[in-house]
Amino acid sequence: MAEKITITVRASGAHPDVLTVQDAMQQVLDFFNLLSAGPKGDQGIEWKLSRATTNSPFEVTGEAVSLEPGVDVSVIARMEKNSVIDGLRTIERGEIPDPNVWGKKRIEIAKHIYHRNLNGIGITRVDFEIGEPIEVTPAFARKAVETLEHKEHLELYDFKRAKEEVGSIEGTFGNLDTYRGRPAISVVDNRTKRVVWCLLNSKLQTELADKARYEDFWKHSRVIVSGVIKYGKNGAIALVEARDVRKIQERKVTLEDIRDRDFTSGLSIGEYLNRLRDGTLG
Repeated sequence: MAEKITITVRASGAHPDVLTVQDAMQQVLDFFNLLSAGPKGDQGIEWKLSRATTNSPFEVTGEAVSLEPGVDVSVIARMEKNSVIDGLRTIERGEIPDPNVWGKKRIEIAKHIYHRNLNGIGITRVDFEIGEPIEVTPAFARKAVETLEHKEHLELYDFKRAKEEVGSIEGTFGNLDTYRGRPAISVVDNRTKRVVWCLLNSKLQTELADKARYEDFWKHSRVIVSGVIKYGKNGAIALVEARDVRKIQERKVTLEDIRDRDFTSGLSIGEYLNRLRDGTLG
């Protein structure tokens, strides 16, 4: 019997227009990538497209086939499916799978999957045809990201001394929520594309609680968060003790806005460049 997997991707109910074709397709691809990213590689298995629908929801079924004609890969495919399921269930329990058994590459792929469920994808449902399907929701993805990024495994990272510094991060506002029991906001850092939790002091709680009623003011807005940035032992930002949160006001700039008609001080372009090359300018 052929081994199959069906992956269903749904948009967020609150923001159905946020789900992009790229995110939906990459989410599907990454789940298939999990199967071939174990310590032993793809083991001669290819996942053939068996069925796909672009209707809502986006759904794809893949079937395991051999790269070598006449070779039955169903047993190996089922082993890889079981391995992926075991790792995902481990993450559900708030633990990190052993990278030597599950594979370091799989852990990195899983991070990308969970991050997408925090930024546009509402539910990702995977039917491995083994036991109950696995469902990833934004609420679960948030906990999974915390598990994978804030409970570093000894074999996953080269430990460096944790540190903190005063500074700021720029990114996309995610949610007003709590982080380990404290009021916080989630921000997708522009530089690393990772979710960073920013803890709020009492002053910011009051300010954001007032504006949070107007979801359109904050949701998916670009923001700058200033405060004490705390780094984990792996060198990545663990969290921010926020002192200020500001929305970045975007403004269109025309060529006329930045044109300086007196830049050459009345000289022609040719004369200005000649003096610049000769060192006689100014």
